[in-house]
Amino acid sequence: MTNRLKYFFWEKNKALLFVFSLLLLTVSLFMELREEFLIYSFTALQLSVLSFWGYWVVISLFGFGRPRQQKQHGPEKRFLILIPAHNEERVIGSLIQNLKKQEYPEHLYTVTVIADNCSDSTASISRSLGVTVIEHTYLPGEKRGKPYAIKYALDYFGRDLTREFDGVAFFDADNLVSTNYLKEMNDHLCNGDRLIQCYLDTKNPNDTWVTLSFATSYYYMNRSWQLAKSRLGLGNTVGGTGFCVETYLIRQIGWTATSLTEDLEFTMQCLLRGVLTKWNHHSRVYDEKPEGFITSCVQRLRWARGHWDVCFKYALPLLWKSIRDLDIRAFDGFLYLINPGKIILATLIGLVVSIKWLIPLYWAQSFIPIWIWLILVSFNVFYMIYSVKIDAMRKITMFKAIPSFFLISYSFIPLFIWAAFTTENKKWVRTEHTRNIAMEEVALALEEK
Repeated sequence: MTNRLKYFFWEKNKALLFVFSLLLLTVSLFMELREEFLIYSFTALQLSVLSFWGYWVVISLFGFGRPRQQKQHGPEKRFLILIPAHNEERVIGSLIQNLKKQEYPEHLYTVTVIADNCSDSTASISRSLGVTVIEHTYLPGEKRGKPYAIKYALDYFGRDLTREFDGVAFFDADNLVSTNYLKEMNDHLCNGDRLIQCYLDTKNPNDTWVTLSFATSYYYMNRSWQLAKSRLGLGNTVGGTGFCVETYLIRQIGWTATSLTEDLEFTMQCLLRGVLTKWNHHSRVYDEKPEGFITSCVQRLRWARGHWDVCFKYALPLLWKSIRDLDIRAFDGFLYLINPGKIILATLIGLVVSIKWLIPLYWAQSFIPIWIWLILVSFNVFYMIYSVKIDAMRKITMFKAIPSFFLISYSFIPLFIWAAFTTENKKWVRTEHTRNIAMEEVALALEEK
């Protein structure tokens, strides 16, 4: 009987007993080393966040000073201007009239409005102003949103796109654009650039603290990130409007960017093929920003979900490309995609360090001296003030701009966290546009500064 029990517990279960013994040994070692393990892990997390900060601080140093003018050319390239518009009768007229005043020969560009499942007068107003209209009516079950409207229009032109045009420029219906836009895009295409983003600005920065925060963020990012990276030869990022794409690049890649942030997705698709987004600091698109905080949260939640979606799709391919090809540009794109993770991680570290003052946590030691964080925050404040002073073309009150900038920035944190768990929600939520501002009013505001 004894031998039979021995056989049952040893011969038949020796593998299980070995695993169980190994588990006990591991637990005992962890109990001994848990404090050291937690300390080293927490320190490593802090170092990773500091490395992110350091990387972007170094890049931002190249954003100081006056941007250089590119080599100029005479009017040569032919442009198709596409405007996706869903029930935009309040604002579409101002943009069309604005685009007709471009400092560029009229016969070299065509304005086309995509009346995307409209139930108002968007199409009729556009036709009355003398532009082409493509009416897109959705079939039952068909996916909806700006990316699909763009795809419908590009499919509508088919191979005629490359026969008739050299570049496609994209604008939202609520936009206004500087009159030198096509002239600048012509120079870029003539200089060999294939994907270009112009300067992003707002047409209603002083409406509320929310619109002011968006404007301040634009001035800051346009200089510290977009301009700085362009000087370093790194890839820039398409901002959803005011960008221009070479028609052969669209034909080469196709329009499969259908995430909630189709602009970011198309940027990464091009980057994976070695095509960099170029930056133009001299022409501007003026975007209408929501006046209410809740409305802005809905819009930014869509952006956050789209960013995570693109991150999950393209971060690892970009990382692999950077390793395989020793491509710093691909690695830079990878870092940009995982930036929301860095923001969440930095927030969690800050919370843990703060909780330590209430609950004794031996392992939650702040490896990085507080003065380093203060220097980084102070540098950001200084850079923001500098960017506003240099680039804002309208009068901005700094005492309002600084707190609004930090409020809107920190409100992104819960949105990024929630978006990470709801990326499967790909419903396009439209932002209502109501400010029918003419370009003459923007120009008047510029003169008042």
